[in-house]
Amino acid sequence: MVSAAPRLGLGSRGPPAPVTIATEQDAPVTLPGPDETVGFAAHVKPLFREHDRKSMTFAFDLWSQADVQAHAAGILERLRNGTMPCDGAWPEDKIEVFRRWTESGFEL
Repeated sequence: MVSAAPRLGLGSRGPPAPVTIATEQDAPVTLPGPDETVGFAAHVKPLFREHDRKSMTFAFDLWSQADVQAHAAGILERLRNGTMPCDGAWPEDKIEVFRRWTESGFEL
């Protein structure tokens, strides 16, 4: 004889509250002027939030100039097609800063 699975009652509290994930605010980022050299430490690294960094640690470190340089073509492609970062596309001005960095010799 097969017995039915036990039913779990929610009691007087009702269902559990939905899990919410705290989202970090985008910190203000100072973008370089059109004639200013784009540097990693000053302009590119601040574009990546801690959440972005943690999301990518399985592959590389977005706060490492060497790692970002090594993966720059793929990062730029994903920024352009809106699949990076995973929670929403960057505005065009931030993508342009990243592109300029990749085309100017990867300044530190």
